[in-house]
Amino acid sequence: MIDLRVKDFMTHQPPRITSATLLADAVTIIENSDQDSAVVIDDEKVVGLLSERDCLKTLISNSYHCEGAPKASEFMKSSISTVDAEDNILDVASKVVNGVGGFCEQTCFPVMQQGVFVGLIGVKGLVEALNQHYKTCKAY
Repeated sequence: MIDLRVKDFMTHQPPRITSATLLADAVTIIENSDQDSAVVIDDEKVVGLLSERDCLKTLISNSYHCEGAPKASEFMKSSISTVDAEDNILDVASKVVNGVGGFCEQTCFPVMQQGVFVGLIGVKGLVEALNQHYKTCKAY
């Protein structure tokens, strides 16, 4: 079995916003990171995720009409799956591929350790970890 842990491939300082962050500011924060989502944290608790995809429809409309100042809370996903820092990469990747527990709807997952938010891992990190392991196989 592959013994690769989420903690070894997660982003330790991912983009963070609050639910009150203006959408335009949230998009800028995401764009300035290497992730496609920002973790929404209020009062030190993970309350959601906001992805570029979540923002797209609103940006199309607001850019066209130049109106409104929407907040992250209006578009973030609040029902999200998290992973533990000690979770096995293969187990998490399998959940993503098989859509277990809503995993197929997310591209990034807040990483928790003893109930505390410690990072973010995305599909890109999962692919990187598994590809790195694959390159050590005799078949490669």
